[in-house]
Amino acid sequence: MITQKFNLVLAIAAIQFLALTLQAQPGGNLPSEKVEVIKIFEAKLAESEKVNLTPQLPAMDTSISQQHYEVPARDFHVDYPAPRIRPISYNSGEEIPDAYKAYAKLGGGLPASIFAEGAFNTVVKRSDISSYDVGLNILHHSADFSNNDIENQSFGLTKAEGKGTYYFEKGFAVGTNLGYTSDKVHYYGYSLDPFNTEQDVPPDAVKQLFSTFDFGSRIFNGVRTAGDLNYNAGLDFYRHTDNFAAGETGLKLDMKGTKWIAEKHSFDLNLTTDFTWYNDTMQTDQTLHNFTLAPAFTLHGHAFKLKGGGKLISSNDEFFLFPDIELVINLTGNELALFAGATGGLQKNTFRSLSGYNPYIHTRLPANTLRNTKFFKGYAGVRGNLKLFEYTAEASFKPANDAALYKFRFDKDLLYDFDVVYDDMDIINISGSIKAIPVKGLELTATLSQNVFKPKLEDKAWHLPSLEVNLKALYISNDGKLRANAQVFLENGVWANIDPVPGKYKSLNSLLDLSLGAEYWFVKNFAAFIDVNNLLNNKRQRWYFYPTYGINVLGGISMRF
Repeated sequence: MITQKFNLVLAIAAIQFLALTLQAQPGGNLPSEKVEVIKIFEAKLAESEKVNLTPQLPAMDTSISQQHYEVPARDFHVDYPAPRIRPISYNSGEEIPDAYKAYAKLGGGLPASIFAEGAFNTVVKRSDISSYDVGLNILHHSADFSNNDIENQSFGLTKAEGKGTYYFEKGFAVGTNLGYTSDKVHYYGYSLDPFNTEQDVPPDAVKQLFSTFDFGSRIFNGVRTAGDLNYNAGLDFYRHTDNFAAGETGLKLDMKGTKWIAEKHSFDLNLTTDFTWYNDTMQTDQTLHNFTLAPAFTLHGHAFKLKGGGKLISSNDEFFLFPDIELVINLTGNELALFAGATGGLQKNTFRSLSGYNPYIHTRLPANTLRNTKFFKGYAGVRGNLKLFEYTAEASFKPANDAALYKFRFDKDLLYDFDVVYDDMDIINISGSIKAIPVKGLELTATLSQNVFKPKLEDKAWHLPSLEVNLKALYISNDGKLRANAQVFLENGVWANIDPVPGKYKSLNSLLDLSLGAEYWFVKNFAAFIDVNNLLNNKRQRWYFYPTYGINVLGGISMRF
């Protein structure tokens, strides 16, 4: 219906358009005949056809063009602290033992003796890098072995030391220590001299008291530095005096640096200045100053380590050059390694070192007593770990100039003491050690050292032991409550001059010392201990006229918090 109406409208519109057209023609051009409409116009739209188009992308441009950028340079300051090395944790399958800050051990024994030992250590963490630790250690041990045969055979040793280290956030650390030692002995040798008629000698007449004050401080890198450079610089000071107005002051300044290369090779440089001043009432002031420069480079390979370096030492306006080389070759990993090397140096003989080795020396030292022992040492050996035990064996040859020997003094005073004499000699040493853990909790250790001394001027190497053997067993129960040990110590008799006339000497008796000890923790913080020393009651003379202490027992309690 709608289509018909639409067609009708179109026809009428076409007629009107035709009429207007005819009217617009110029007069006389069209005939004026009658127009007859034959059929009405029907307009139709043709059927449209869908055109399917498939669009395509243009080909990709794979050509490469060089780009140029210009960025203005600008410096930025970044405050980056060096990283701190942290150990990698691992699970060993065992429980970590409890850590305690304080420890104390109190006891007494026979002959009359007193023993006290204590320690306190704590670490305070302020941040990931900053922290500080503080420690205090004290010790007192005194005993009196005097009897009807030997007078004034007694001693007293007291030590106290405090130390602390502060680790700064900047990566460096500062440490300091302060200590005091009081070592009291007596010249009781007169009791064994059959020609000595003196009786009832007061203890104060033969008492010797060494007092030592120590102070030290140093600065070092507390964490790994960005350039893998470790540094350590510090000073050590001491004042050592005795009961006869002799005294010595020592000051050491040292600087050490290690540069790591590829995290396994190292270059070391040590610089040390060591001063010593001695004085007594006899106006025998003495000095001994050493200056050392020691560079070394260590190369680590897959199965070897090679160290090459030297020591340049100056003393009394003389210069000495010593080697510092060592080669280690791992033939079968940890099971077998060969090593060999050569070293040397100047070993200072001071009032402190001499009296520390032999407390019965004549302490008003004659002139030129303080001197250096110059030595070279060549050595070679083997070492390894066979899982069941660890071992090491070494042989060395050591020529030494001005080696210190201890010769008995024959005079008319009551101080049976020793002079320090020096001699050049060659020293051949064969030593070894072995450590085994056959069962859990049991550790066995054995060490041996055999020296052959060949002095050039003196008849013998006075009072120097040539053979030392030490056997030790340590047992710790599975629960950690029981700790027991046994030890055997063997030392040959030393050579002593028995007369002022040269050529008269003898070998003193040897030492065979068997000792046992045990400690049992009844509860977590409380234990009891007992030590029985010199069970064989051996009274060898380590120093001429000075027998060692016989059998002695020490027991008491231990505490930890």
